[in-house]
Amino acid sequence: MKKIISIIGITSSGKSDLAIFLARKFSGEIVSADSRQVYVGLDWCSGKVTKQEQKIVPHHLIDVAKIGERFTLFDFQKQAYEAIDKILEKNKLPILCGGTGLYSRSVVEGYNLAEGKEDSELRSMLQNKTLEELESLCKEKGIEFSSEPTKRRLIRLLEKQESGEKESEPRYEVLQIGIKFSREEIYERIKIRLEKRMPNMIKEIDELIKGGADVDFLKSLGLEAKLVTEYLQGEFESYDAFFEELYKQERHFAKRQNTWYNKEKNVVWLDAGDDLYKNAESKVKQFLAD
Repeated sequence: MKKIISIIGITSSGKSDLAIFLARKFSGEIVSADSRQVYVGLDWCSGKVTKQEQKIVPHHLIDVAKIGERFTLFDFQKQAYEAIDKILEKNKLPILCGGTGLYSRSVVEGYNLAEGKEDSELRSMLQNKTLEELESLCKEKGIEFSSEPTKRRLIRLLEKQESGEKESEPRYEVLQIGIKFSREEIYERIKIRLEKRMPNMIKEIDELIKGGADVDFLKSLGLEAKLVTEYLQGEFESYDAFFEELYKQERHFAKRQNTWYNKEKNVVWLDAGDDLYKNAESKVKQFLAD
């Protein structure tokens, strides 16, 4: 099988920087595995790499959908496979990188996804349940879901189980590298990152709303977009109250991501620090030589 790299880790762990470093070292191109970075105009709230960084190393699956368009796991996997195969045809190294665990796993493990026919009766029943009820139902049935689930995604997972779509067949040999931080370090990184990006995130969501973006759709695009939208709608008594709530929820999100990634199979976990890039380079070099 052809070889690819996958970079995983919780929010603010430096996945993109490591992916760019490895891409430059090994003549690679990066495939984003982030459910929000697919949307045009959602740059700061999704943590996209800059346009300059995209010029340094080619990036794929960024800005491939418009705000308001439905983009599913099926859509991601299909486009990710296409991008990876094109990169391999150029004799370059595909590097999957992003914070949506289910996206990465669908490629790494080779989920057998299908658009499938909708079971209208089952869909109607599930639509009437709250997000919390759907999460409980998935847990009862042993269905794993991402650390930031949506009703739409949980409903699809439940439908897939009912239809028997379970088989996986990996297409590639994958070296999966995970970045580890202590809890205190990652919390500090989250706070610093929020402080740096906040003015641009507020401006970005404000412009999207003024441009006619559906508010409910914006709220479905992750914690940053959700809470910034609520802040702009006056749902917080002050900026400080808004910032503290977002920071708190980001910490909880990091905990959920950590739980998710701890279940990942065959991950080479590397401690963050001065030797991270050196160790990652060594692991990739060995993997490609085997």
